[in-house]
Amino acid sequence: MKTLATAILLLVLLVPIRAISQTTLEEYNYVTKGYQVQIQSGLDMKKGYNFEDITTHHVESGKGVTRQTEFKALFKEGQKKPSAILCIYTRSDNGFKDFICIPQFNSEKALWDSTWDKIATYEGEGSNAVIWGLAKLSSFYSMK
Repeated sequence: MKTLATAILLLVLLVPIRAISQTTLEEYNYVTKGYQVQIQSGLDMKKGYNFEDITTHHVESGKGVTRQTEFKALFKEGQKKPSAILCIYTRSDNGFKDFICIPQFNSEKALWDSTWDKIATYEGEGSNAVIWGLAKLSSFYSMK
């Protein structure tokens, strides 16, 4: 009986911790779609959240095209770890801008699959720029 009580207590304590460390579908959709609408329309930040700039990286191609990856951490009020990471990928030559969500590590497979599907669409120099930015982001966080 004591073992059962201990197991239940641990479950009750660990479930909220796990829930905090996951990106929700609502957060994923906000990062990939809602934030862009917010910026374009001059709307206020999503209630209960804020973005913190992390790092920005540029890759110059031989054709005079600059590809940029800008990373921002989405924080929910009262949390010390980000709910998600936003990657804004842009090209200087054609105004292309894309919003990629990097979910929390323990997020649902479906969200990670969506991120994979988005990243897998990039080819050539675009793919290299996103990979370079992600490598630099990984290195940034390894220093913390």
